[in-house]
Amino acid sequence: MEPAVNPTPSWDECVELLDRLPSMPLDTRVEALERLVRNPSPGIREQALRLGAAVIPDARVTEYLRDPDDAVLRSAGSEIFRLRGLRSLPVVVELLRDSDADVVLQAVLILDRLRDPRALEPLHAMLAHPNPNVRQEAILAIGRLGDGRSIPHLIPFLDADFWVQMAAVQALGDLRSPEAVPHLARCLTDPLVGSLAAEALARIGGEPAFRALAAHWPAGGVEIDDETMLGLLAHVLEGLPRPEEMGELPGGFREALSARLHDRSAEVRVAAARCLLVLGPSPWDGAALRTLTDSRQMAAGRPAALAHRRDLVATLLDTPGEPRAWGLQLTSRFPGEVPTASFFAAVREAAGHQELLPPLLQALEKVRLPGLLEALLDLYLRLPAGGAREALIPTFQAHMEETRTAMAARPDLEPADRLVLSALLGLSVAETARAILDLDPPLRPGVISRLMRLEGLAHLLPWDEWLAAAPELYAALAAEAAARCGLRGLLPALRARLETAPSLALVRAVGALEDREAVPALARCLESRRDLRAAVLESLGCIGGPEARAALHAAVRAWGVRPEEGRAAYKALAACASGDDETFRDAAAHTDWQVRMIAAEVLARSGRPENNAALAQLAGDPVPAVAHRALAALAA
Repeated sequence: MEPAVNPTPSWDECVELLDRLPSMPLDTRVEALERLVRNPSPGIREQALRLGAAVIPDARVTEYLRDPDDAVLRSAGSEIFRLRGLRSLPVVVELLRDSDADVVLQAVLILDRLRDPRALEPLHAMLAHPNPNVRQEAILAIGRLGDGRSIPHLIPFLDADFWVQMAAVQALGDLRSPEAVPHLARCLTDPLVGSLAAEALARIGGEPAFRALAAHWPAGGVEIDDETMLGLLAHVLEGLPRPEEMGELPGGFREALSARLHDRSAEVRVAAARCLLVLGPSPWDGAALRTLTDSRQMAAGRPAALAHRRDLVATLLDTPGEPRAWGLQLTSRFPGEVPTASFFAAVREAAGHQELLPPLLQALEKVRLPGLLEALLDLYLRLPAGGAREALIPTFQAHMEETRTAMAARPDLEPADRLVLSALLGLSVAETARAILDLDPPLRPGVISRLMRLEGLAHLLPWDEWLAAAPELYAALAAEAAARCGLRGLLPALRARLETAPSLALVRAVGALEDREAVPALARCLESRRDLRAAVLESLGCIGGPEARAALHAAVRAWGVRPEEGRAAYKALAACASGDDETFRDAAAHTDWQVRMIAAEVLARSGRPENNAALAQLAGDPVPAVAHRALAALAA
């Protein structure tokens, strides 16, 4: 192929080419794409490659792979075949017969990335290729296809030259077939590939792999440090279905592990602890648990080494901190063997340690113990009102009669709590509404907020009466109810309150209900209440219309250069934009990339030709996300 006249086009040329691409003849379009892939911008190059995958003929792409002097086009050819996916297979398989070893190597690498099982036999044929690089990459590609039938084809390469031998070990591990274990086991003592063979055995897993590794630790013979070897042993043991029933271990194996609990390295100590625990009861369980507790964070969850240790449930539940959470998680696995006293102690602790609530809720799906609902009701009352309490409601609802019995036995239950629980346990909406009216006024908002999700309740409450009598008590709650339940009849009262005492709940309510009559009050809030400015801008964007857009334009002019307020103003205007392209064309040069991204979205959505210059400017943006969005709009 003749070299391109201008191999590296500028940004402006790229944008101009992308703009004209759909109207070009096919030959010219291919030449344009060949120039575009030379641009160093990932956004432009990716766009060009995807277009190339759709229009460039196979023969031309094959020429790219054969060009020894143009690395950019060779790379582009490989990427185009990959992007075409399974459609590329016949062409790429044919390239395996090419006389140029470099072309064959490129074809193997493409097949590796395609991961098409139909490539297995052609790749097997490449194992006899005279070029060692081709053989090495073919071996790796075969391994990643994951077909155990390839093992006999790969075994001979365990005795090949070093680089090919490494590839064979890697591939056998990738195949994850027990059939490969004895072949990899004999490589463990090889000073060059022994550590790779150990890692491959760990990936295969199973008892044969464990015994192959354990036979060389602590006896030695493998050029691999304790930290790595113990980590691999722990990984394999944790994957066994019944590790505690594995049978006889190598002599002194547990004792050697217990000695490592005092190693200088935290990683060695933890790996030894995992191995000891997964192997079942031993005198070192306490020390191993302390090692895990000292090394982990609560968010990490129950260690896999404890998955089969039903004998440790009581110990873990009785141990404060993270082990108690592990015990609750293990309880879900063995619910029939939960010690009542230990479990109830963990339930009581959850009030002061709310990180225990998620595993407790998981356990409650399985555990059935006498007196459980009484303990849970006590926990409910000790938890702060809100999300923590609400998490227990499904359990109460699943055991309604037992919960009602537990409530009846609690004369100390506050009226508000009793009403909330009764409503959630089946009290009718009409009865609930009447009971709310019977409560002392200061108690009503808390109860209503906890029951707001009950269908139909908000419609039965005298909001107008309450707002007239005690707006400071009910305004926020009425606003929430109006927004959640679509109570548009409350808008006049909410608007009046917004004028005199604006609040976040009121601002959001009029926005959610798209109340255009509230726009003047919202516009005044923009000036007088900076703490509400972001919410006001968002509500104006939801409402839309000429008046709201005028207020948003004013906000853009006043605060457009401020980071937080500017973004909020542009975002709100974008939500209701109609004929505002000029504002967003100007925003293409904004210093804040998030504003430029908003501009790209609006201009792309508009689709007007006069926006192309601004989109071309955004296509050269230093932020890839902005450039990509603009390029996509130009290409469309």
